[in-house]
Amino acid sequence: MPEARIVWRRTQLNRRTVAMLVAAEKLYQSQFKFIQGSYNKGGVEASAGTHDGGGAVDIDVVRQSPAQRRAILLALRKVGFAAWIRTPAQGRWPYHVHAIAVGDKDLSRGAAIQVLEYKRKRNGLANRGADDGPPGYYGMTWELYLKAHPAPVPPAVPDSSISRAAMAYARTHDAMTGAWGADRARVIAWAAHPRVGAITKAETVPAAGVSWHLHFQRVLRKVELKFGLPPTGIFNEGIAAVMRRYGYTITA
Repeated sequence: MPEARIVWRRTQLNRRTVAMLVAAEKLYQSQFKFIQGSYNKGGVEASAGTHDGGGAVDIDVVRQSPAQRRAILLALRKVGFAAWIRTPAQGRWPYHVHAIAVGDKDLSRGAAIQVLEYKRKRNGLANRGADDGPPGYYGMTWELYLKAHPAPVPPAVPDSSISRAAMAYARTHDAMTGAWGADRARVIAWAAHPRVGAITKAETVPAAGVSWHLHFQRVLRKVELKFGLPPTGIFNEGIAAVMRRYGYTITA
């Protein structure tokens, strides 16, 4: 299943990348300022396609001191990013930190190659120079970081964001975990809200013997009937359009 996309601080990313960035900011003890996020195909020519898929982010460090830049880089590497400080001497760009989330399911081909270069202790550039960042984290992933830190800061994900990919998965799967579980619970809670009234409070959980995915399909049909839409039981553009009117953001 693809990573669930969201817009966070006006930057398109996915939930896994956001969780990693929140953890890195906690280590750095300050928020990052983003230049470019993910899923930005053709957006910045100098990026060479590394931001076409998921897991990629550029962080503005123009105003940071060399020590601060290195501290940001170290925080990112500690949580599982392949990350480097990019300088004006290396290319036609300002000072920034370029980071790729190791293990992201949506990496572009260019980003995946950079991860391999990182693991080979290289700089991820065309010249294939030696890595110039703090060593010791080439094998780190987000999952390994979570295992060593079982109580990280919860991902700062907007409560009003619903992923279409997560909804498609939730319609056929029963687990109430991951992005699909969170978004399914969010849609059901919205449907039961007094301002919507598509279902009752008692219908926010399945009846005995009814699986979550079938219950979710029934909820979607009731939402569609409430708003005069064809009762398909699928989270489609009709439901998305209604939820946008209530202030929700619908992502891919």
